[in-house]
Amino acid sequence: MRAFNVKLCGLLVIPTSLFILPACHNHAGNDNATDESNQDIIKKEVILSPETQDLLNRFPTPFEVNLMLRDAGAPYIFSLTNPPANINRYFIEKTKAINLGIYSTDLAYSSTYQRISETDKFLYCTGKLAGDLGISGVYDKTLLGKVDMYKDNRDSLVALVKRFFGETSDFLRRNNRNQVAILVATGTFVEGLYITSSLCQLATDNSRIAANIFRQKESLAKLLRILGEYGTDSNIKPVADELAKLKPIFTDYGLGSGKSILPRKAAGIVEIAVRVRSSMIK
Repeated sequence: MRAFNVKLCGLLVIPTSLFILPACHNHAGNDNATDESNQDIIKKEVILSPETQDLLNRFPTPFEVNLMLRDAGAPYIFSLTNPPANINRYFIEKTKAINLGIYSTDLAYSSTYQRISETDKFLYCTGKLAGDLGISGVYDKTLLGKVDMYKDNRDSLVALVKRFFGETSDFLRRNNRNQVAILVATGTFVEGLYITSSLCQLATDNSRIAANIFRQKESLAKLLRILGEYGTDSNIKPVADELAKLKPIFTDYGLGSGKSILPRKAAGIVEIAVRVRSSMIK
């Protein structure tokens, strides 16, 4: 594994208190979400073209990016993930679906790096959001025990989490929940790009990570094409508009040369990724 030196001066440190897992019951203050949720429930689906449905079915899982980061010797930095306590912010179906994708990427990140405590936290978050979205049957209540069982075997831990990603996708596909699946894929993509670009900024030699970021250009194009089939749908159009703001990352910052990029360009990529990601986790 290659050495991976990082410059930590620009890294945001999130207080430890934010990592306390929320209780399963409703919290005070949720009343303000009631009216919002009534206005933003996913009610309809469109029939995707066969080609677009195939793109959705084959959309990359978060493991591809995380395995690359691990193999490049990139570190695990918990403060780059969406804090588990943020789960109390998500009341409407759209934000629950997007953040199921975001937490799924964080889950892949932690399990790939064999971080058992963090994996437990993100399993809780993904399980809760999946339950809220009506797909809780995919998440076995014995998962946490299995994670602990596999704590000394990285490949088994990753295989366990991968299986549940696959079962979630299969469930959504079988039950014609394409809109939820698309929003989950969006969250997965944005979080993966954010984590990757953040580590690219911190790396002394970022050539390998920069090349991986550039390869995500194709995934962005596929995702925008899928979202485009929903036209002006009130749930999807704002998400597509936010995602489109990521396009300059792949055209304006010197990616694609196979070489490392300058710190100021890496910082510019992170700035764009942070803005889009912040709109989805707030």
